[in-house]
Amino acid sequence: MKMVKRGTALLLAASLAVLAGCSSSDSPKEAILDAMVKNEEAASMTYKGTLTINDFSLPQEAAGAADGANSAVTSMMFAFLKGTVINVHGAVQKSPQRAELTMDITLGSGDVKLNASIPFIITKDKAWIKVPQIPGLPLPETIAGKFVELDMKKLGQEQGVTDVASSPQIGQELIQALLDSLDEKTFFSEPDASDVKGLAADHKVDQLVRFSINESNVEEAWTAIMEKAAPQIIDILLKNDAYATALKLSKTDLEAAKKELADKQKDGKLQAAIDEMKKTVKINQLDVTGGITEDYLTYEGVDLSLESADAAQGMKLGIHFDLSFDDMNKDVKFEYELPKDSVPVEQLQEMLGLPSASEK
Repeated sequence: MKMVKRGTALLLAASLAVLAGCSSSDSPKEAILDAMVKNEEAASMTYKGTLTINDFSLPQEAAGAADGANSAVTSMMFAFLKGTVINVHGAVQKSPQRAELTMDITLGSGDVKLNASIPFIITKDKAWIKVPQIPGLPLPETIAGKFVELDMKKLGQEQGVTDVASSPQIGQELIQALLDSLDEKTFFSEPDASDVKGLAADHKVDQLVRFSINESNVEEAWTAIMEKAAPQIIDILLKNDAYATALKLSKTDLEAAKKELADKQKDGKLQAAIDEMKKTVKINQLDVTGGITEDYLTYEGVDLSLESADAAQGMKLGIHFDLSFDDMNKDVKFEYELPKDSVPVEQLQEMLGLPSASEK
């Protein structure tokens, strides 16, 4: 089961790595890495997008794990997730460091919906999250509608996370290892704009690159990632303590995973592990599309549909995601001023009876 979880995480990471971007290079793989670097170099940008959960269900035992009233609340929350739409917009700039993200969330569908707007502001040393005012959810006046402040440096120290921004090449090494394991002709294509759901008609791109996994190539994807990419990724993380710590991975866990992979390859049991993955999760569709304009990533799109291989388990997930970027290297405007009357997160934790990070 551990092998299944690790394999699933690697496969999803491989697909999300494609979201890093693409460029005008002839090779889609090279395009991805080139555009990732180009976007990292951008001094500023704005973005907007939409995430829609088209289908969502969990096994009955998971939905009913809680007893009594808690079970009813849990089931209601799961029901709300299907049909959820999250619209996002924001801006990023490098100097001075500042980023802004606003999530406008609509939970549920039909006549029963719940709406909330949650802004985030991030600078080099601080972060603020605005507490939403949600009808039917009473909150103290001292925090409702106000920003909660987090000390990023202090939070990093409490969580044991060091600054990995000084080693961006490590992230590129991880993506390189993932993509190098996958055959370009099997997994990559260049679709027409008319075939890209969610790409606005007035959004002009120079190149589109799509990474796809479906029933016809999923076994090849599992095999390539487990045999080629996974050992390389583990070695990269073992050599870079800061990055492993940021990903909440201990040296013991990484060494155990490396040994497990090596043992299965040596004993010829890797195929059995891949077969177990296929028996656990069925990937109907995973399409990740990147669009580029003037060497910058300006569009990302994801279509994901997966379910339990055993229909009796009842797990399903279907999502569609679009994100577009604009105003590269231009002066960007932020929607919110930096809060001056925010509430320290420690005060919020105390009011809600939650333990602080240092008490966990």
